[in-house]
Amino acid sequence: MFSQKGYLGTSIEEIVEAAESSKGNLYYHFKSKEGLFLHLLVEQVDEWLEQWSAKENHYRTATEKLYGLAEHVADDLRNPLMKAADEFRSSVAADPAVAEQIKIAVRRQREIFHSVIQEALEEEEIGGYDREQLAMILYALIAGLGTVRHERRLDELTSLHHAAISIFLHGTAKAKS
Repeated sequence: MFSQKGYLGTSIEEIVEAAESSKGNLYYHFKSKEGLFLHLLVEQVDEWLEQWSAKENHYRTATEKLYGLAEHVADDLRNPLMKAADEFRSSVAADPAVAEQIKIAVRRQREIFHSVIQEALEEEEIGGYDREQLAMILYALIAGLGTVRHERRLDELTSLHHAAISIFLHGTAKAKS
């Protein structure tokens, strides 16, 4: 329901009806609509991390991992729950405790960016900057590309993510002759 109607557009009654359950049963397992939504988001993050873990060992270098990570993020943009998550985060009605739990889940994903950057620094595939700054810039760059997911096809998003990694690694400055 959240994927179809968004967070704000989904009522408890619709969730109960779709689940063929009762309000009592829903509230027995989750304290609120926010609690249910948080559970779904945490499950999605866990799945994302597991999928990345399965892919990560197939890359030989940190640079290959950066491109692979960009693809992994681009693939996740088709997850219909992402739109509802964006809506929830921007909602003034969001329970601050639930919003904090969502931040913790997102930090778990961001740690992957930190570890790949650390590996790239150790292998001297990149250098010259602080690890924390690089990881934050990379994460913001890749996460920011998600804002155009409704304007592009998935293959275009993957290509865009690849270009972002190339620019991150090599810059845009033209060599002077």
